[in-house]
Amino acid sequence: MIKVLIVDDEALVRIGIKTIIPWEELGLELIGEAENGKKALEMAREHVPDIILTDIKMPIMTGIELLKALKREDHPAKFIILSAHDDLEFVKEAMKNGAEDYILKLELESEQLISLLKELKTLILTSSSEQVYVSTARPAYHAPLHKEKLFKDMLLGVVKTQSEILHHLEANRLTFPEEQLVCLIIEVDDASIYLKYGESPHLLDYSVLNILEEVLSSYAYGHVISLQLKQFIAVLSLRPKGDARSSEGLEELMANLRITLRKYLSTSVSIGISEIYDGYERLQQAYREAKEAVRFAFIYPRGTNIYYRDICSLSSQKTDDLSAEMKSLEKAFIDGEMDDIQQALERLTEGISRNHKLTKELLMGISFTIFYLFQSFVENYQLSEKGILTKDMYDRISTMSMKVDFIEWINQLKDRMTRQLMENYESLRVYLTKQFINKHYKGELSLEKVADYLQLSPAYLSNLFKKETGQNFIDYVTEVKIGRAKFLLKTTDMKIAEIAREVGYGDEYYFSKVFKKNVGESPLKYR
Repeated sequence: MIKVLIVDDEALVRIGIKTIIPWEELGLELIGEAENGKKALEMAREHVPDIILTDIKMPIMTGIELLKALKREDHPAKFIILSAHDDLEFVKEAMKNGAEDYILKLELESEQLISLLKELKTLILTSSSEQVYVSTARPAYHAPLHKEKLFKDMLLGVVKTQSEILHHLEANRLTFPEEQLVCLIIEVDDASIYLKYGESPHLLDYSVLNILEEVLSSYAYGHVISLQLKQFIAVLSLRPKGDARSSEGLEELMANLRITLRKYLSTSVSIGISEIYDGYERLQQAYREAKEAVRFAFIYPRGTNIYYRDICSLSSQKTDDLSAEMKSLEKAFIDGEMDDIQQALERLTEGISRNHKLTKELLMGISFTIFYLFQSFVENYQLSEKGILTKDMYDRISTMSMKVDFIEWINQLKDRMTRQLMENYESLRVYLTKQFINKHYKGELSLEKVADYLQLSPAYLSNLFKKETGQNFIDYVTEVKIGRAKFLLKTTDMKIAEIAREVGYGDEYYFSKVFKKNVGESPLKYR
């Protein structure tokens, strides 16, 4: 099997990569992970991995230092660089030193990484060791780069000077006019369409790419590449082909593109459109603009053209801040108050509906937070997760493409919870009883008082509590009081009498008697 080593100083990144890749299914063996280059160097010497996924900036030894050290030793490992947006100069250096490719952490998706790992696996298995060393040792910017990699490097600023770009375009016979350049990011709206392709979702991307190339070439010079699953980048020069110069011509191009995709693949696309620039060196800026524009596709109807200039205006609008609603929701979940949870969720969905500044990434983060809040709630209530927190509900977070999808998802989760609570009425009553006791143990607490709060008869509540917990009501109350007293005895300098009053005992001597009966020693001795 092909051996892989993960190197990153962020534990969450290492965990994320380990989780999203089906290693055995791909014929890969994850031999380990390291939090810095020095440890990775030791592991690479011992285990000889075929592929190393490494961060650039790490303590003790950086990813570039690791790469150089292993290349000096003629180590056969192929490197994939994990970088942040502000690491591009380091990425350029890594590529010069023989790294195979790089991935931006913020854009890391399983499909993209799986595709890259498959490519490297094929290269390793079909090449002799000598050929592998030769291919990885070529200096960057002298040999021609493949089309996709070249445009990726241009757009991300790894290859960014006019002379570098022109050199590679000419070497690959990919030159096109550098006047009136525009960048389009084309994104398939419905991610679920890929499910029809089972384990071969890239077949759909291949079909989409062919249609894009055919339609776009009839309007303008330029090129289109696949960025990642369901997302494509087109770099076009509008100058040479008459009608496409104007915004009307560009609109016609995109309309024709949609008609063709709908006709042959029954799918729609949203398109982020940059400003128009002159000069290859402006492509990086154009790419950033198109990318920012398409991030807002989810707030529009499917099949919309989103211009960067419109997003700039939209982003400057005064919008509601959802942080207060999220804090209110978290508090409601912690308190376990169903009415408060329902109201907080309603306010949150209303805020999402009104707020046009929200990005898809932010809404995904909110949705994951809500999911985990529900998960904790279910555990506290001791409810079954089967009817609420299904794998489908979790997986949908990553595939939702429109703002209305997120709102619908939140409402569906809320409805499932309501139904589950109704089906677990008795467990809910006991949970609320415990909650009431935990909140009011300092005062006078009786079975009658709690029963009145829950609108139940004392006898029914007593029997229900015993049945569900195996404990008498009064025993649980005592357990809560003594538990709090033990904590105060160990962590504060409060007097025994003060602690007694704090946990609801007016008489210090009675408190000491109850404490000794339950703990086996007096409060003073326990302290």
